[in-house]
Parts: sequence; structure tokens; C-alpha cells
Amino acid sequence: MDGQRGFYEMENPAENPSKAAEYLQELNNIIETQQGLLEKQRVRIEELELQVTDLCTENARLKDQHQRHLATCRLQQGNHSSLGAIKENVLQEKSKCESWRGVRELLDKTSM
Repeated sequence: MDGQRGFYEMENPAENPSKAAEYLQELNNIIETQQGLLEKQRVRIEELELQVTDLCTENARLKDQHQRHLATCRLQQGNHSSLGAIKENVLQEKSKCESWRGVRELLDKTSM
């Protein structure tokens, strides 16, 4: 390396133990900082996953409520054929929520 030394390159640690200890301490500080950041990110991800689950549940409830309202309006007009479509939409929403739960479980497994 033509005489240049990188930050973590050093002479034989036995020749300069104080320099080796200094580098080791700095590496430990970096590792500790990174671990703290990772933990903060894990907590934030968990919070966001809970929010997504709550929003998915609320969304399904609101869509169901809206579909029931539309069905009531159609029934009052004499159109009875829309009930099958309403049930299908509700099942699709439930399926979407279940898919999200599957993704969340996969993320939980990979983060361990």
C-alpha cells in the first residue's frame, strides 16, 4: 500500500497496545450506536405495522358499512341482485387484511 495506512490499519498491536485499545473502543462505540438505531427502527416498524392493521380493519368496516348502505338503497328501489356483489366485496376486503397479516408474520420471522 505504498506506505499509506488506512484508519483501521495499524502496526503490530503488540508494538502499540494503546492504539489498538483506542481502535477497539471506537469500534465498540460504532457497534453500540448501530444497535441502538436498529432497535429504534424495530420499534417504529412495529408501531407502523399496528397502524396498518388498525387501518385495514377500519377500512374493511367502513367498506362493509358503505356496501350495506348501498344495498339498502338498492333494495328500497327494488333491485335485489346486488347482495351477491356486496358479499363478494366484503370477502375480498377480508382477504386483503389476511394477506397483510401474512406479510407481517413473514417480516417478524425475518427480523429475528
